[in-house]
Amino acid sequence: MEENKELKASTEAKRQKKAERREAKAARKESNKVEDKKSRPNNLVLAIMIFGVLVLMFAFVLGYNYFSKPATIEKYMKDNGIDQMYSEMPVSEYTTMKLAADKNTVKIWLNIDEDAPASEVELYQGEEGTKTLKNMGAYFLTSMKPETRALSGTVKVKAKQGDETVNYVEMSNSEAKKFMKELEEEAEEDIDTDADEATEDAAQDAADAAEDAAEDAADGE
Repeated sequence: MEENKELKASTEAKRQKKAERREAKAARKESNKVEDKKSRPNNLVLAIMIFGVLVLMFAFVLGYNYFSKPATIEKYMKDNGIDQMYSEMPVSEYTTMKLAADKNTVKIWLNIDEDAPASEVELYQGEEGTKTLKNMGAYFLTSMKPETRALSGTVKVKAKQGDETVNYVEMSNSEAKKFMKELEEEAEEDIDTDADEATEDAAQDAADAAEDAAEDAADGE
């Protein structure tokens, strides 16, 4: 009986020690987790820090590229010799073009010789002539303004013969961009139309060839 009591007491003591060891191990594990969380930065904070650095780098590159550009279209043209290049540029046998800028206003003059035939003058008149002037003005404005720090821009195009103004157009940068987009859409539509017509022509040619072949076969019989 005494031996049973001792055995039971020994077993209970072992169980107690095992339970204490398990509790101590669990406590150490939980303590390590807490210390690990304290020693490592929060993932969200870390992500914000990385994102912030990337934003700053991106902003620096954008800022450098922006402030390295000329302040005005006029400055850009002078720095690149564009005003000299287009001082008296021949457009045709009877017309020359002069390109200049006043701050962010691009100015284009088309000077038609006084002895030019009427057909030359008509090139810059009417709806098609106006479209020609807009095309010219929009091209130069939209290609040069993005190379500057200018917040806005304007283009003025005048076709004249002697002292007489043949035609005149003026566009803001937004109007010029819209016009260029419309030209691109027209060009795409023309390409699609040409492709459709080519497909139709090819189909018709194939049908005609098949019909001719059938007739030839019938004649042979």
